[in-house]
Amino acid sequence: MKFLILGGGYAGLTIAHKLRRHLNDEITVISRSRVVRENTIFPLLLTDEVKIEDTEFDAKEALNKKGIDFVEAEVVQIFPESREVKTSSGVFDYDYLFLALGGGYEENFEKIPGHEHAFMHHTLDGFLKLKESLWSSEGDVFVGNAPRSPIEGPSYQVALIAEYILRRRGRKGKVYLTTQSRRGVFGAIPIDGIHEKANSYFEKRGITLLKGKDVTEIKKGRVILNDGNEVYADVISVIPTLSAPKVIRDSGFTGTSGFVEVKLPSFRYGERVFALGDLAQTPFPRTARAAMISAENAVSTILKEIRGINLPMYSLGVLCVMEGGDDGGILRFDTNGKDVKTALAFGKHYVAIKKAYSRLLVKRAFDVPYHGAPEISQNQY
Repeated sequence: MKFLILGGGYAGLTIAHKLRRHLNDEITVISRSRVVRENTIFPLLLTDEVKIEDTEFDAKEALNKKGIDFVEAEVVQIFPESREVKTSSGVFDYDYLFLALGGGYEENFEKIPGHEHAFMHHTLDGFLKLKESLWSSEGDVFVGNAPRSPIEGPSYQVALIAEYILRRRGRKGKVYLTTQSRRGVFGAIPIDGIHEKANSYFEKRGITLLKGKDVTEIKKGRVILNDGNEVYADVISVIPTLSAPKVIRDSGFTGTSGFVEVKLPSFRYGERVFALGDLAQTPFPRTARAAMISAENAVSTILKEIRGINLPMYSLGVLCVMEGGDDGGILRFDTNGKDVKTALAFGKHYVAIKKAYSRLLVKRAFDVPYHGAPEISQNQY
């Protein structure tokens, strides 16, 4: 049996590792680069707490040791009717296909009017350019998200680190942070007291919160928000609206949401196709943890069907470890429909924990099944 995985990120590599633990079948991963980076630790590049080389590993080398094929190529088109995938290195067929190409961050960032006057705190290049600007700029800093952006945790971290850098440099510039929720930081978490505590912490750090605001346009030295107001800042960094990558949309997998509509918790799109991570439509933030859980659930579904192997399924939730310069924090919200686990706390030791986990992810090429999510049954959601 042939298992074809498109994408070598958190979801794609988690699938490959888990399949190999239980099957000796043919497993192939196709990704545009054999060099894979653990990007949840990228905010610490801004303060030199980590170096680029600390974030990366050779996925081809790691997978080949397990007898998993790795093809460095671009995915050109997908043909589900014939079970074939056209790539820059040829055509591949499959029995089961996993779509794990991530989200179309770059293409959506370029759709923001005036994006050339801002950075995107998601890619390595975006973080490196933002770092240079934060350590040299004399003015204010703006951090925010475009409408319907799928994740705000990176923006929270960048705002905190920006405040730290300005303070360390002895500058008195302001740091502005937009939140999509009118309740503020972590406002989407349905637990009383969370957003109040989070807002208080950010405000004590001197960050100006602009609640319930989105970035609609960027001009040199200023940002236009969805209410028409403008914020002036020398350094502007934004995470865009997101959709599935163009090749996924062009191959007919996406719905009106711009994402692949899947069944939860299995992340199944069709009988032989699963869509994972950022490109799948879910009600949860698109995080590395969520991508890995989606992969776990998809493989558990397949193993039960084809081998009768019963493995756990997990719920999706929120786990955000904030890196904030000389401080840090953690937010957790998980529920399996019966129990709710939630926490919000601050302290530098959370950054140390995050760095240790990041090193483990890099060392094991994302083969780290523990993610602390509660187990669920396959018929939940």
